[in-house]
Amino acid sequence: MESLAAAVTAAILSLLPLWKTDNAQLRAEKYATIIVEESLAVQPEVDPFVVAAIIFRESSFRAKVKGKRGEVGLMQIMPRGTLTRSITRADLKDARPNIRVGVGHLHYWQEECGADDMELWLSAYNSGKCKRNGYGRRVRRLYCRIKPGGCDNIS
Repeated sequence: MESLAAAVTAAILSLLPLWKTDNAQLRAEKYATIIVEESLAVQPEVDPFVVAAIIFRESSFRAKVKGKRGEVGLMQIMPRGTLTRSITRADLKDARPNIRVGVGHLHYWQEECGADDMELWLSAYNSGKCKRNGYGRRVRRLYCRIKPGGCDNIS
């Protein structure tokens, strides 16, 4: 798990090379550890590099960001959604619960839309239905850029 977390840390830092903080490495390591732990906690596992790509697309790794429609945090989770009934808006500003709910949401769409069509379930993560959109394509491209070895044999 440590080597996977190190690889995800490197991916995060490659996405945000201009982080203006002295503790960018520590911040990336913290997020990478949470991403890996939460991604491996579901069965079947969710690829942590997909989660990192989604977080970058949704919030650029800004934990307290709020979306136009009320989405909150790193993975831009809607409060009071199906998976967030027992979690407050304040909880969603914290990295771990936000990523836990986001991974659960992503896992649901992988199962619902078919794990073999990444672009489709990434689109569903964004839109709430198994229908392709530009989001799925953009996140998949980003994933292929940061995934060690690229996207060979990934649909």
